[in-house]
Amino acid sequence: MRILYLLLFFLSCFCLTTSLYASLDFTDQERAYLKEKKQITMCIDPDWMPLEKIEAGQHIGMTADYIAILEQKIGIPIVLIPSVSWTESIEFAKARKCDIYSLAMVTEERKQYMNFTKPYLSIPVVVATKTDKFFIAELSAIKDKKLGVVRGYAFGEILRKKYPEMDIIDVDSSHQGLEMVNQGELYGFIGTLVTIGYEFQRNFVGELKIVGKFDKTWELGIATRNDEPLLFNIFEKSVTSISEKQKQNILNQWLAIRYEKVVDYSRLWKWITGIAIVLIFLFYRNFLLNKYNKKLEQISITDKLTQIYNRVKLDDFLEQQEALYQRYQREYSIIMIDIDFFKRVNDQYGHLTGDKILINFSKILENNIRITDILGRWGGEEFMIISPKTDTDEAYILAEKLRAAILKHSFPLIGSITASFGLSERNNDKNSTLNELISQSDQALYDAKASGRNCVNKFTVHP
Repeated sequence: MRILYLLLFFLSCFCLTTSLYASLDFTDQERAYLKEKKQITMCIDPDWMPLEKIEAGQHIGMTADYIAILEQKIGIPIVLIPSVSWTESIEFAKARKCDIYSLAMVTEERKQYMNFTKPYLSIPVVVATKTDKFFIAELSAIKDKKLGVVRGYAFGEILRKKYPEMDIIDVDSSHQGLEMVNQGELYGFIGTLVTIGYEFQRNFVGELKIVGKFDKTWELGIATRNDEPLLFNIFEKSVTSISEKQKQNILNQWLAIRYEKVVDYSRLWKWITGIAIVLIFLFYRNFLLNKYNKKLEQISITDKLTQIYNRVKLDDFLEQQEALYQRYQREYSIIMIDIDFFKRVNDQYGHLTGDKILINFSKILENNIRITDILGRWGGEEFMIISPKTDTDEAYILAEKLRAAILKHSFPLIGSITASFGLSERNNDKNSTLNELISQSDQALYDAKASGRNCVNKFTVHP
């Protein structure tokens, strides 16, 4: 009898789970509106990967996955209105050619013709520059430089109001902005971490790097035409009902690797013939999800090319070490490493060879650091080692060991290469913030390159 009760309990849990996918509780007025509306027209940014893009007339990217969920919840088609640029999409919305933006940030100007749901994406804002530029702790420190922002983006409007003296240059796309940085036409490009990271992996390996991450984030939700308030109510309910698990799965999928579903649930349903099979299926499904989530978690903190920690995970480790320092005065050091003349490798041998060099280089570092050291790819051909409970004298010994190992290694096609090292130690006599510590290691690396490269340099306060 107990077994029967147990089976019925699990079956009821399963039914409760599936009921979450039922239609939302729209009012009669909202349902009548949707019935009369028949379809919802949508404008997007046609070149904003991995967030979204128009490719072969189709909407692809992270937001396409979100829109598919929302379309199912709302119950009528959401139809793409093609545009050639985000600026044209803005004009279409003003002219009421499209009912919604798939992804937009609220601004005072846009509130004149659109309403905005609560955000379903919150993405860090970063600055990308050439690899020889220093870490940027505050945006105001580069307000005299030319900085690119995609034309019509909300963050451009916000920056112009906050820093009216800043030289902001409008560009047509993230790719164009990064290309202008690469050619020296812009000092830096401001955009989202996911978009810039996406472009780095595909077009600018070893040529550009992220030099600053700001407290301000890009808060992005659905924008609806403000002359149809019922439409806003419908999307506000729909966006709110998207689960955090769905959001995380979409994020992991587009920032790492697409995986095919392990289980075809539609086929499993056909073979479910009784309560016992439902129970077995639930246990099996839970096992697979746990295994899959662990794999996705690993991917989200790993650099795709070198398979060591990525920039986002390094930021987490730095914050952890800083917290230990603030609480216990536990010292730590940072070692910044940059491959010398790496651009020549890409120019002479091509990016595929450059990728192989980066992979080999990271393996040398990984095989020669201590078990307590933390290694990651900071950006391009630049790497970082975080050394807990280590002063710069000890870090110097480690860096010299790594420099010698790199020098004697024979790399495919090109033979030997060298690397430069910059060291800084968390010490209140030299720095007061984590940002200053990073900036100091960057300065030490710059001085090492200026001294002829292939050397290790500790940060020292210049008189």
